[in-house]
Amino acid sequence: MNAHRLETTPALSVVSVSRRFGPTLALDEVDLSFAPGRVTAVVGANGSGKSTLLRILAGLLAPSAGRVLAFGAHEVRSVHSALDAGVVLVPQEPTLAGHLTVWQNVSLVSAARRTGFFLNDRRARRFAAQHVAGLLPAEMLDRPTGSLNKSSRQLVQLAAAMARDPQVLLLDEPTAVLDEDGVVALHALVRSFRERGGTVLIVSHRLKDVLELADDVVALRNGRVQLDCAVTPQTEREIVALLSAESRVDRDHRAVDDAPAVLRAAGLRGWRGLDVPELAVRAGEIVGVAGQSGSGRSRLAAALAGSHPAQGTVTVDGTSVRTGSIRSARAAGIAYIPEDRHAAAIMGNQTVEANLLLGQVDPTLRTGLFRSRRGERRVGRGLVASYDIRPPLPDKQAGLLSGGNQQKVVVARALAGRPKVVIADEPTQGVDAAARSAIHDALVASAEEGTAVLVVCSEFEELFALADRIVVLYDGRVVLDRHCSATTPDEVLAASLGSTAPAVVPPTDPTDNLEEVLA
Repeated sequence: MNAHRLETTPALSVVSVSRRFGPTLALDEVDLSFAPGRVTAVVGANGSGKSTLLRILAGLLAPSAGRVLAFGAHEVRSVHSALDAGVVLVPQEPTLAGHLTVWQNVSLVSAARRTGFFLNDRRARRFAAQHVAGLLPAEMLDRPTGSLNKSSRQLVQLAAAMARDPQVLLLDEPTAVLDEDGVVALHALVRSFRERGGTVLIVSHRLKDVLELADDVVALRNGRVQLDCAVTPQTEREIVALLSAESRVDRDHRAVDDAPAVLRAAGLRGWRGLDVPELAVRAGEIVGVAGQSGSGRSRLAAALAGSHPAQGTVTVDGTSVRTGSIRSARAAGIAYIPEDRHAAAIMGNQTVEANLLLGQVDPTLRTGLFRSRRGERRVGRGLVASYDIRPPLPDKQAGLLSGGNQQKVVVARALAGRPKVVIADEPTQGVDAAARSAIHDALVASAEEGTAVLVVCSEFEELFALADRIVVLYDGRVVLDRHCSATTPDEVLAASLGSTAPAVVPPTDPTDNLEEVLA
């Protein structure tokens, strides 16, 4: 346990907290304490348990075992109990009323809005102005929040949190959408809050940035605390070593350097800072795109697939694709497997067959000007059998299938038209091991037929098991592009965290002070 946290009553105590989601253990017997007047960075790779921990501290999730205490007395059981204890969460995505002005959003929870039983807008506006000062220009107070850019909206969310007069501030990826001025304003606010005795927990993938601000660091891996110590000059490389100490996956990675580039992108710029000067995927090549949440990995996939506007050029076999046009991308031979199948890929109220045939242009499906019902049944049954979709019932409502079988439907539809390019964003997210293996086999088989495959995946080990080449994004930019045989999961993890620090051997006791360990 970090000695700095034992000098006074902890602002927050996490006592033997575990959290399960079905068979998955997201947090495993976590014990932590956070002292007043200190800033703690909570770091870890995707799926390490960071967000689950923060949601439990904010009362959004109940632990499966253990408890959370605020200031040694108040047990956090719900959002209301957390707020009563002064624990306030600033979520990664703002939860603001877009039709209300900035001052209205900031003052919504304030008693300053009332004089007796009546609303007092003048007092409320003055109250909001006090909390917006230093974050946004005063002239923004009367603007509808929905008209602001994402950086400004995040600062409004921060001001609204401070309006609750918190004692503990939980920040979830606070710099993910902030521009440079916003980051400066955030850092100033955090330092001021700490000087007044406030406690801050920051979950972030931006390792360098957060360590500049933090007094302490907690590193999680697979739901367990791997490090709990004060920040020292050696902390960055220590964290990289701890988080990358995973099992290795052996695979023969194919070199396709002599194959022609099927997919090319140049000068690709998109929303939220995406900036990729050049990217190519060759025939028969599987390129894995890695990066932490908010790195731009999904933005890159969406831009290449035409599902979001972007500047720059995209070509398939030398033919230009109109950016921001899914129709143009499909016509050029790009098949897209989006990250969120429920929102963008599966029609849950339609049959499995209808989902499989959506967008198919197979000429055998037509008889004259009309689609052949017999041909549709033949193709649908064939895909159900080929991809082992269970139960094998083409007429079953797709929304009633398991998540893994729904994803098989999405993959089968994407590959059925023999595309020139496949762009798959988290194709195995939320599926079991059998479905994951089947999806991997399908993507590899497609590549072996000459398809250029680009796979976005948050699990680095999975990428090394699947891809021939790894591209790492950080802050919307490519920071590493290497053949899998020329890099390691450690190097990929370090690049995804914005770090170039070499790994060092972690201490036997991860809670020891690093200066003592490395002395």
